[in-house]
Amino acid sequence: MNQTLTLYWIKRDFRLLDNIALTKAIEESDQVVPIFILEPSFLNAPDTSVFHVHAVIDALQDLRHQLQQKGTDVAVIKGEVIPVLDTLYQKKKFHKIVSHEEIGTERTYGRDRAVNDWCTQYSVEWTEVRQTGVFRRLTDRDKRHKEWKRFMFSDIVPVPKSLKKCVHPEEWSTLFYEKNRALTFADTPFQMTSEQQQYVQAVNETAALQTMQDFLQVRGFLYRGGISSPVIAFTAGSRMSVHLAWGTITGRVLYQATQARMDELQQLKDAGDPYAGRWRMSLRSFTSRLHWRDHFIQRLEREPEMEFRAINPAYEQLEYDNAPELLQAWNAGMTGYPMVDACIRCLHTTGFINFRMRAMLTSFACHTLHLDWKIINHPMARMYTDYEPGIHLSQLQMQAGVVGINTLRIYSPTKQIIDQDPETVFIKKWIPELRPYSIEAIVGHEEEPVDNYPAPVVDRKVNNKEMRSRVYAIRKIDGYREIANRVYEKHGSRRSGSKKKKPVVKKT
Repeated sequence: MNQTLTLYWIKRDFRLLDNIALTKAIEESDQVVPIFILEPSFLNAPDTSVFHVHAVIDALQDLRHQLQQKGTDVAVIKGEVIPVLDTLYQKKKFHKIVSHEEIGTERTYGRDRAVNDWCTQYSVEWTEVRQTGVFRRLTDRDKRHKEWKRFMFSDIVPVPKSLKKCVHPEEWSTLFYEKNRALTFADTPFQMTSEQQQYVQAVNETAALQTMQDFLQVRGFLYRGGISSPVIAFTAGSRMSVHLAWGTITGRVLYQATQARMDELQQLKDAGDPYAGRWRMSLRSFTSRLHWRDHFIQRLEREPEMEFRAINPAYEQLEYDNAPELLQAWNAGMTGYPMVDACIRCLHTTGFINFRMRAMLTSFACHTLHLDWKIINHPMARMYTDYEPGIHLSQLQMQAGVVGINTLRIYSPTKQIIDQDPETVFIKKWIPELRPYSIEAIVGHEEEPVDNYPAPVVDRKVNNKEMRSRVYAIRKIDGYREIANRVYEKHGSRRSGSKKKKPVVKKT
């Protein structure tokens, strides 16, 4: 009798714990080949950067190390997926492919459609399993929260007890990287600078579990009220976003671990611990953000076209100036607005900045520099080690103000200095030209520019007023309210009986 040979196709799921796809493949097959395909289309994609390649290299190396300790390994091959499948199938037929669902860009969506067609042509069974609280083909948004809670509280899949079924067929041995050869930057067009190597976050399952425990037991106390400032967000934040993005941990593992810690804190609070209450409030805020994470990714799953157009079609009429020199200044951290420039320079080195500063960067680009969110999409994606297309595109459109069901926030970079970096510690760290100057001089640079640092490239107040007028002109067109209502019905949150409110402009 022919044995069932299955490919476990590794994508953004570099882990053993709560790995539904690998566990399913082992349970339902006689032989399983864990395979990672390094796609040139990924390396050459306009949204790929050195930070993403670092994440893949680091995560894959850790996974391989764990598998090697259990007597097996990941088969690594470089090439586009369809030609790789063709070559493998010609050498030795396989019967199934098992992978996790991926909610990505048109590049990965198109690739997966091609894989589905290939599997149909060769009668290969392809099973995709959910690894997040995002639901394919969800037509009733009102049911999403209930389904999300059910999934997040369902049983975590343990690390497989045995990996004896994981093999590398002899027929394929010459196609894969040599045994024990690690994937490195030499296999890619990218190379990290020494400064990036110093700052970039580790992205692997071992680091994910350690970071989670450090957050839940030590750092999480400062989460509530501490994540808005770039000065302390590097430690007050969970720092789990990269691990969720690259699948070195699942949201379900993180959510249940957080709930368990909250239960423990409740007992400590009842026993009189004076700090347990604040601890618990911080972690409650964190669990809320885990819910919002999947909520935003669900938007991309429901409407893949949002990569290319506003989910509120009325805003396709919104006019931008798109001056190339302003895009260049923004991307180089040379706009003459210290908080903006510090954040951009920090991102280019570390691959991380906190959420509020990301929102400010988008608002500044779109509302102040009059740059279309579509032309900053890829530059911003490349800056984030934790790049998750669904979150990135949703937040990009929301902060640009083209969703139309949220409050329009137009950020003042100067106000953000006063609120979030009052001692200019963060700014001076990333903009050495400003280190000789006083706090007052840096805060006042917008009105009275200092030497040896660019003057503001535009008049912020004038440009913000102009963009505000353009946005509100869209909101006054006939039928706008009906369009916004349709967007809400399709994409709006249903938690806690969310109510539709008339959009307003808020300065932050």
